[in-house]
Amino acid sequence: MTLRTSLAIVAAVVVKSAPLAAQSLSSRVVASDGIVQVIYPSRPSVCGDGQSFIGNLFGSNQFTSGDATRWGRDGWSARQCLRGPARVVATVVSGEVTRVRAYVGPVPASVSDVRTISVPAAEASAWLGDVIARGSARASSDMLLPFILSDGPEPWALLLKVARDENRPRDLKRNVMMWLSNGVSEHLGLSDADEPSNDDEEMRKQAIYVLTQRPKNESVPQLIELAKTLKHPASRRTAIYWLGQTGDPRAVEAYAELLGLR
Repeated sequence: MTLRTSLAIVAAVVVKSAPLAAQSLSSRVVASDGIVQVIYPSRPSVCGDGQSFIGNLFGSNQFTSGDATRWGRDGWSARQCLRGPARVVATVVSGEVTRVRAYVGPVPASVSDVRTISVPAAEASAWLGDVIARGSARASSDMLLPFILSDGPEPWALLLKVARDENRPRDLKRNVMMWLSNGVSEHLGLSDADEPSNDDEEMRKQAIYVLTQRPKNESVPQLIELAKTLKHPASRRTAIYWLGQTGDPRAVEAYAELLGLR
């Protein structure tokens, strides 16, 4: 046996026996078909029951029942809501992730046929962000909530990059803009703005919605101005949200400016 052959065999053995920690998280997730859960630290502000409820994410709560998901700004004080961790439960078929669910809170007792991978938040964010930036429309959209939940690096720079990418699907970018609107509102201290408590506030929000029905050359500049300058927090948050739903590139740049990420 030559020296070159011996070295090749040794290298192959080392690679084969490399610890799981040395493999990419993406490779570990799709290493075998079945169900795998990835557990990682969640944003300090969010909580959940680990099963069907995620609370206090940008001032809203998510309720899940079967395949139905509902968001609202009520009900979290009446439920068990414990801090972290975040958990992605993924179904892997033929080496691809085909279904994803996100949870926050207590991790249920392990089931024998479910693989569990625990990673730091930064590693989870890197994996989720890569899927969002490069994956299929469905996979990318499914990963948005788990990505936002991570206590890793702030997600907004990557989401702005996706929103600016002309090659990414339109539906994905609409979802990205929805999350960016939440990020802008949080950055501006508007996430906890009170819901309308008087007729004037309700009328302002209704006027903003009516504005969104106008042609974009009229509505987008006005929505940008309202998002930047409106003095009423709840109405300003409404303007920020509807600006993102216009699908106009000017909305992306306005969000970047408001986030201080131009």
